[in-house]
Amino acid sequence: MLNKTKQSNRKAGYRLIATGLVLIIFIVLADIRLRPIIQKAGEYQSRVVALRIINQAVQDELQAQEYNYTDLVELSRDAAGNIISIESNMAGINRLKARVSQTINEGMGSIGQSELKIPIGTVSGINVLYGRGPAIPVKLSPRGFASVNLVSKFTQAGINQTLHQITLNVSSDISAIIPGYTASVNVETEFIITQTVIVGTVPESYAHIIL
Repeated sequence: MLNKTKQSNRKAGYRLIATGLVLIIFIVLADIRLRPIIQKAGEYQSRVVALRIINQAVQDELQAQEYNYTDLVELSRDAAGNIISIESNMAGINRLKARVSQTINEGMGSIGQSELKIPIGTVSGINVLYGRGPAIPVKLSPRGFASVNLVSKFTQAGINQTLHQITLNVSSDISAIIPGYTASVNVETEFIITQTVIVGTVPESYAHIIL
């Protein structure tokens, strides 16, 4: 009887170990399958969040303060009307950069936790099951930081005419912190703040001014 009991217990132990190994293998395989899907979803979600915050920050600033060309740039001409200097209004430029940068980074700092739901059919990798089945919830905690720069752009606008644009370039690095994962993306976007058509010759040395 004792031998039979020992054998029975041993078999039960083996079955338990085998079940545990199968479960571990399943978890590992599921993680391998799930990881790239979660990372891509996290990158997409982070990009959407970053663009929403950036667009709102720039829109709010431009609505609060209308920037004219002369607020950011001053042209000096000689007696013949030729441009002799293009000077940046650093006070206006720094004010714009500081306000937009502060608003964006405050928005980045207040990003709340969001949840993604990934159907099991998507994890399976089988095309016909994509988007089907119970959903696996995944918590996302995006974190990011943005830098702001203003750039001058000169383009030919006609005979003896040059279009001068002042653009605001925003670059944001944002990461989605997921349990066991980190999905990072860089988001870059550009806004035209003001522009004017300059009549006359623009010296080549002013063609790549960074404000």
